[in-house]
Amino acid sequence: MPIPNYRFPITNYRLPITNYQLPITNYQLPITNYQI
Repeated sequence: MPIPNYRFPITNYRLPITNYQLPITNYQLPITNYQI
């Protein structure tokens, strides 16, 4: 039972990974702001 329970958190980790892609793009904006 605890083994299949581990399957859920693994998929739950996939969401935050995509959520990290957004802040990465958000960092590109301030970098350009520094160029000006």
